[in-house]
Amino acid sequence: MRFGRAYGSKEVSRPVAQSDLEQLRTAIMCGQPVPQSLMPLMSVAPARPWNVLAITFTNKAAGELKERLKAMLGDTMGGDVFASTFHSACVRILRRDAERIGFPKSFTIYDSDDQQHVIKQIYKELMIDDKFLPVKSAISQISGYKDKLLSAKDVAAEAPRDTKAALISKIYTAYSNRLRTAGAMDFDDLIFHTVQMLKTDAEAREYYQQKFRYVVVDEYQDTSVAQFHLVRLLAGGSNNVCVVGDDDQ
Repeated sequence: MRFGRAYGSKEVSRPVAQSDLEQLRTAIMCGQPVPQSLMPLMSVAPARPWNVLAITFTNKAAGELKERLKAMLGDTMGGDVFASTFHSACVRILRRDAERIGFPKSFTIYDSDDQQHVIKQIYKELMIDDKFLPVKSAISQISGYKDKLLSAKDVAAEAPRDTKAALISKIYTAYSNRLRTAGAMDFDDLIFHTVQMLKTDAEAREYYQQKFRYVVVDEYQDTSVAQFHLVRLLAGGSNNVCVVGDDDQ
């Protein structure tokens, strides 16, 4: 945050003495913290905390990150950084702008039990035998489609006729229609619909790119296709992205 756009900036803070550069180089090579006296020399347009989006994968990790930020920056500035999971970030975005994609701002979030209940109703209507295509298998397939950012229409256009894939396509279409009619989204929809909105709505995309000028992602090796596109869209304005991954994972 302190260094803002220093990495991508062509500006160099002045005055910078040769001794400053040598001290900085030594600190970096030794893995030691950069001395506070040298911080201003690296700083170019420091980031405002409310322009920072920090994403991690679990609510527990997000909570710990918030506490660390408050300890480092103080309660006010630390609290202004938007630290959350991918899904929580999308909920916040959609609670503001869901009407842009035809959902109420007060949309309901379906859990796994709700999903199974709706799918089982569709099975009865379409007279599908659970032994031929288990409900959990259909849910898993639909989840996979959404992670690849494939809508029910996309899948219907690609699915061969008279195959299990065609049957799953029918289920996916019916399921999507049910959720939209109920003003509901499942867990996968939170990212799926956010990405679709940011792709198709230039006004919304510009707003969030201005709001989140700095995007930080932890455990980046675990990101899915949909999550990758979400980060790409949010960071597309300023292109300030910092990701942290684990080579062993």
